[in-house]
Amino acid sequence: METRLFALMIILLYLWVAPPSALCNSETITDEDPRLPLAMKVFLKKPHTRQYVLHIHLANISGETVKVDVHDLPWSPPNDSRWLVVSRLDRDKSPLQQLAPKWDIGSQKVPLLPGESIQGELALNPRIPSLLQEIEKYGILLHWDCPPPSLKFVCAQDAPQSITIPKGDPGTPDLNRTDADACHQLEKTIGLIDVSEDHQALFLHTQEHVIADLPKVQSLLYQVDDYVRQCQPSWTNSWAVNFFSDAKFAGFLSDMKNERYFEEGLWQKANIGQYSSQIRTLYRFPWSKKRSDTVYLSVYR
Repeated sequence: METRLFALMIILLYLWVAPPSALCNSETITDEDPRLPLAMKVFLKKPHTRQYVLHIHLANISGETVKVDVHDLPWSPPNDSRWLVVSRLDRDKSPLQQLAPKWDIGSQKVPLLPGESIQGELALNPRIPSLLQEIEKYGILLHWDCPPPSLKFVCAQDAPQSITIPKGDPGTPDLNRTDADACHQLEKTIGLIDVSEDHQALFLHTQEHVIADLPKVQSLLYQVDDYVRQCQPSWTNSWAVNFFSDAKFAGFLSDMKNERYFEEGLWQKANIGQYSSQIRTLYRFPWSKKRSDTVYLSVYR
């Protein structure tokens, strides 16, 4: 009994004096959780005047298919607030607090082929309400450990670990050149009805027989990917498509006019498919009990 009590006292004493690094941290990757061979790179983009966005790319650098859980991605809450540190460029490098979503997302595995990447973004303006004032007065430093202790990924070779927005940065948008004629032709080819810039989503006019034929859908999605790359250069490769058999009903269900169409059973009849490029998933006839299914499709070539 005395031996057990002595051992227990030793353990308690260790826990009392041990430094935080010696203790198990739920936000730190341990030796039991090997890192995925996905190399992370971070870029600063300015899609609009005085708007700042971080683009984050994870590329499979191994020779085999790697599965990554969307729950673990750097831009998914709560990970988005764990690895990125923002500091004011004053004498003391004062840290700036970030406003991040409190909600948590579900789990879903996404397979990445060798060389394939998954991408996402963090908009800085809503995360740091005083961002523009801080840039005007001081400038800011965005920095992170490489590899980040709280994430499962590695860093791309020679990838920078910080980004500076200098004092007085004018916030001039990135100059993205697009070929208007080529984009207009691609819009007709894919049946583009509308674009939601805020949600990086496209609304397409598509016939039911196309959605029902997987090779035809794959071909269409390749063309959509061409359109995004050439005509939406400020987007990552994380975008969504909504397919409508009748252009009249195109739009999100939350749109006021579509709520009425939904009550009448018209919107869901016309919404014959949805696709997410990030999780490489096609949802066919999502409102039909008899015809609905879910298919993995990637636009990686």
